[in-house]
Parts: sequence; structure tokens; C-alpha cells
Amino acid sequence: MRYRVLGCSGGEAPGYHLSSFLLDDTVLIDAGSVSAVLEIPAQLKIESVLLTHSHLDHVRGLCHLADNVFGRRDRPISVYSIEPVLEALKTSLLNNVLWPDFTEIPNSHMPILDFRAISEGTATPLGHFRVTPIRLSHTVVSLGYLLEGDFGTLLHLGDTGPTEAVWHMVKGMPNLRAVMIGTSFPNRLQHLADLSGHLTPQGLKGELAKGDVKANVYVYHMKPPYVSEIAEELKQLVPECHILEEGKEYSFPPIP
Repeated sequence: MRYRVLGCSGGEAPGYHLSSFLLDDTVLIDAGSVSAVLEIPAQLKIESVLLTHSHLDHVRGLCHLADNVFGRRDRPISVYSIEPVLEALKTSLLNNVLWPDFTEIPNSHMPILDFRAISEGTATPLGHFRVTPIRLSHTVVSLGYLLEGDFGTLLHLGDTGPTEAVWHMVKGMPNLRAVMIGTSFPNRLQHLADLSGHLTPQGLKGELAKGDVKANVYVYHMKPPYVSEIAEELKQLVPECHILEEGKEYSFPPIP
């Protein structure tokens, strides 16, 4: 499986793109920067989008993706999440006020975006993957996704503060290859991290201990003003972790 980082920042500034990750050219996890990074032919290859939550920095590019592929596809792009996340997008974003409702354009039988609700804790086939949404702890409903395939299992977490269920699920899990998790603020802003439902390096260390995580850990969603400070604290507290790099493609080959 190829995991391409289109954007992995916790805010937008020159050189910092919002969260969006492309799997094998066809499956997107979050859509913050998809339309800003991918050329139109690459956008046309996207078949499915997994949304972790409804915050603008994770969904904004979905609006422009729909606009860019309109009239150039013979089938909808399937957009997956649990019902509260999809409903939030319909109510607050694709509501014909902030943006046209592309779940009804050009018509409800063949829209540009086809919203498909999936169930928490239940594995759903998605192409050559199986995806399982797990509830996290954030200021809005937020999810992590277990992605399973011939490469084993990858855990991609949307925005979260301290949480529990996901660590119970992965503790002792065989073939867990990697964990992608946000760390947004330095330790000195722990109060702000707590208020906004995010992690600091010291918080990340505590979360990984809950799951006794032995897999590779990749950190993302660092706020641009604090990148250097967070990176230095990660080096001291969680030296085994890696920081995701924008524009880089990570490979997870099949397990023999």
C-alpha cells in the first residue's frame, strides 16, 4: 500500500498544507488540501474519501474536488464516515449557502458526491482495504480508522485528545504496521491542547503507553507556529516516533 502525504499540518501557512492523505491513488483520508496539491488528472482517479471529522481543515478540499471533477466522471465519488460526521457536512458546508450541495448535483440518482454512512467498530470493505471507524475524543465527533489489507493493519487517527477505545482495540494486535496520530501543541500549551481536544508530546507519550504500541508511530497535525518546538520535545519524550513529511510517499508492502 502506498500512503502519500498531500498535507499533514495542523494549520495553513506558506509551505504548510492541511490534512489529506492518498492511498494507492484512489482512496483519500480527509480532504483538507487535496485540491491544492493534486493535479486535476490525479483528482479524477479518486474513488473514495474517508472523513475523520467535520472540521474545515480536514474537509475544505472536498468542495473544490467536487467542483473540479464535475462533468468529468461517470460515477460518484463515495464519501464515507459515520452518520453524525456526514450530517454535519450536509448541514454546515454542502448546504447551498456556503457551497452547493454536490450530494444532489446534478441529481440525487447520480450525484458528484455519494455520502455513505458506516458503523463504528464494524469493518467495511473499501476497494482492497477493510476500514473500521473508532470514536475518538475531540470537540466534535472524530474518528480513527483501522485500515486492513495484505500489508497488515495501519491505524490513522483524526484529531483527538486523550482517548481510550482505540487503544483497547489495538493493544496486542498482530501485524499493526503503523500509527498516524496528531500532536498539535508544545507541552507549555497543554491547557490549550486540552481545551481544543488535541495532544502535546507529553500527551502523545501517555497515549502510546495505553496501547503498548510497538508499531512505527508517525506524528502529524503540528500547528505551524510551534513545529520546531514540538519536534524538539518529541525528540526528547518520544524519540522512536517519526514526523510525517508533506509530499512524501510511504510504502507498506505486503506481509510475506
